[in-house]
Amino acid sequence: MLAAVVERPGQLVIKDIPVPEVPKGHFLLKVEAASICNATDNHIVEGIFDGYHDHYPQVLGHEVCGSVCEIGEGVDNVRLGERIALYTPNGAFQEYLLVRADWTLARIPEGMPPEVGAMCEVFDGSYTSLVAPAELTKDDTVLIIGAGPLGLAATGMAALSAKAVLCVDFYQNRLDMAKQFGAKYTYNRSEMSTQQILDAIARDVGEVDVSLMCIALDRSDDLSAFHMAIEATRRDGRMAGLNVEVKLDHHNHRMNPFHMNRKNIKYRHNLERASDGRDFQRAYDAVGQGKVPMEKMITHKVTLDKLPWALDMTHAHLDECIKIIVYPRVEA
Repeated sequence: MLAAVVERPGQLVIKDIPVPEVPKGHFLLKVEAASICNATDNHIVEGIFDGYHDHYPQVLGHEVCGSVCEIGEGVDNVRLGERIALYTPNGAFQEYLLVRADWTLARIPEGMPPEVGAMCEVFDGSYTSLVAPAELTKDDTVLIIGAGPLGLAATGMAALSAKAVLCVDFYQNRLDMAKQFGAKYTYNRSEMSTQQILDAIARDVGEVDVSLMCIALDRSDDLSAFHMAIEATRRDGRMAGLNVEVKLDHHNHRMNPFHMNRKNIKYRHNLERASDGRDFQRAYDAVGQGKVPMEKMITHKVTLDKLPWALDMTHAHLDECIKIIVYPRVEA
């Protein structure tokens, strides 16, 4: 079967590898579509990822949707032909994927295209680790720093519960998309200084109740992303951030803990409670019900042989793309 394999940092090849055998406690997924994680997939290729993907060689990708085509002994939670989406550590950019039956997965709502099913994997971080644990109320105002795919997904789900959602990003295409996902106010960091954004937030809503950091690295010249969020958040407010596993010597975030302490802001990776696997399915169901327009994020669709080009787009041309879908074949 075809697969996109990172042989070592900087070396990505498309080649044939064996279809995996299906042992006890596993099932096999025929991949229908996968999608690029703009941060993690590039970090793996660059060799700066830290943690569970820090090994080579490996099949790249982790956002995937497919249909169950073989079931191993002892597996009773899926059925043949059922369409499944999940995060996988085994690599999404291949024709067949071996899945451990006890992994967190979502069942694809009827009528959902595989492209949308694959990209909805971002809810594993943006919803189950951020929005759902925040337990937002109708009186909450939420600031989201970073309107990439994770930030947009968080925006869409937060907008279903909160009074208002605000988004900050460098790229106008993403801020325009944030409006379609329910953001009431957006602020362009490439056109406004940190203080100008803080002044605008104060004018528009006063202070925010919850700030969510949906960024891997701080791209601002003054490295002020965390300062901006803390300054915008009210006293006794809440903050949380995605834990993007980049090697520590590549992190560039700056945060003054005394600034946070003075305002008595609660900060955790997960806010009020640990994430729940059921939240993952709730997010898929919300998309299936038309409440969050995830399909609007898709800007490009490519086959495996175009993956190097697509990775460059998601790394160096963020003003031209938001989410890229990858099909497990090569162009005819």
